[in-house]
Amino acid sequence: MKKMILIVLTLLISFPVVATAGDAERRQLAEQFLNVNKVKDQVDMMYEKVEGIIISQIEAIEIPEEREKNLLAMQKIARDLLFEGLSWDNLKEEYIQLYAESFTEEELQGVIEFSKSPLGQKMAEKSPILMQKSMEIGRQHATQVMPQVQVAIQEYMKENIKQTATEGESDSAPKK
Repeated sequence: MKKMILIVLTLLISFPVVATAGDAERRQLAEQFLNVNKVKDQVDMMYEKVEGIIISQIEAIEIPEEREKNLLAMQKIARDLLFEGLSWDNLKEEYIQLYAESFTEEELQGVIEFSKSPLGQKMAEKSPILMQKSMEIGRQHATQVMPQVQVAIQEYMKENIKQTATEGESDSAPKK
């Protein structure tokens, strides 16, 4: 019985060490995967796109010419905050953690091997373009459907307002 307890205690004590070693290996493999797939470059590209959107929105604001200096200052503030928030150094650890938690060591080794292949390299090259085009397809469809959604919401609201008003009248009617 004492031997059994000793074995169980030894296993329980050594388990966190084994798990930590596996976590460290998965984190290392996750970082390797991110490097092979040039995720830093994708994050930098995302930053540039978001920066462009913010700057175009700021520029769309109609302000008098004498306040243009303020507009340029606002752009710099927005750009600096964006760069800080979306910098690779700021995101890297969270990306590593995400991939380390999402894949086993074997899976990470497999996707790294695939990513290093010519087909994997082509996939990594095309992924940002495919993502951007996919988002555009989704945006176009959402734009087409939005008027129908607005009409449906308006009709629903009208019906609910009528129904609530009718229920309110019947609730306030004297009961016999």
